[in-house]
Amino acid sequence: MRRTAHHCYGAVTIGLLAAGWSLGSIAASTTLAPVTNTGLNNINFKSVRCSEAGFWMLDVINNNFAPSTVEYFFWLEDEQGDAIDGDPGQLNLAPKSRESVTLKFACDVPFTELKPHFRWAPVGFTRP
Repeated sequence: MRRTAHHCYGAVTIGLLAAGWSLGSIAASTTLAPVTNTGLNNINFKSVRCSEAGFWMLDVINNNFAPSTVEYFFWLEDEQGDAIDGDPGQLNLAPKSRESVTLKFACDVPFTELKPHFRWAPVGFTRP
C-alpha cells in the first residue's frame, strides 16, 4: 500500500489528538515573532536600571541576524499630554547584540512616566 503525504498527516493528527493535544493548543503556543516593547520586529529593550550617576539606563537588544539601525526617543508629558522634555538617540546594532543606553532623565522621575518611541533609521543615517 502506497502512503501519501495526506495519509501521513492524518495519522500524525490522530496521534496528537489521542495523546490529548488539540490543533488549537499547538497553534496557540507557536510564536512566529517575538513580543516586543519597541514596536520593531526582534528589537526589544530591557534591564531598565538607575546608573551610578543617577540617570535611567536600559539595554536595547537586536535579536535579528542582520545589523539594525534604530532611532529612539523618550519624553515626558505635562498634565495635558503635551511634551515637555525629550531625549533622542540612535543605535547601530550588530546582529544578535545588546547596547546599553543612558537617558538624560534622572531616576527621581519614575520610569513609567517616560514615553518611548522607536523606529527604524535608514542605513548610514546619522543625526547631526
